[in-house]
Amino acid sequence: MDRTAILNSYVTDMTAVESHILKAVERQLADDATSTYPAAVQALTSLKSSLASHVRSLERFNERTEGGGLKEMAKEAVADALGFAAGLYDQLRPNDSVSRMVRDTYTATSLAAISYHMLYTTALGLKADDLAELALSNLKDLTAAIGDLSEVVCTVVAAELDDEDKVYDPSVAPEAIRATQEAWRRAGD
Repeated sequence: MDRTAILNSYVTDMTAVESHILKAVERQLADDATSTYPAAVQALTSLKSSLASHVRSLERFNERTEGGGLKEMAKEAVADALGFAAGLYDQLRPNDSVSRMVRDTYTATSLAAISYHMLYTTALGLKADDLAELALSNLKDLTAAIGDLSEVVCTVVAAELDDEDKVYDPSVAPEAIRATQEAWRRAGD
């Protein structure tokens, strides 16, 4: 496989991953339950904007590389199939809590982040500096989103438990955020 084919393959894979996540985030934002949790709406809206920007930039990169447009069409068919499968999954879980939506988005965004690690490394190895820069920039967006989602999930879980009269102390969200964020900071020490 030549350099261009390798780069096209990685870029189209990344486009498919982020397109799939973008569709899921759009569905979550359209869910009436989400609107009752402003922090979730804010985090998901910000992520949606980043994902849409990433998809556009990846598509532009692929369109200007030899053979990229053709591969892009094939990957879109795969992404549409994944989106259809996710839509069926959503129908099986019609009353999903917002905290589970945030958790699932966190997980999917983490998949995209590790995929950017791979794309960045590949671009560096193949001396595609413009793609390496794009991958690193998009990764930085996603790491910020993952951090936001990790805080929002604590807020939403506490609020859902309170809404369902399942918690003794509904004010635990700030403590949960502080302790869980500290766990991440200490992991870096």
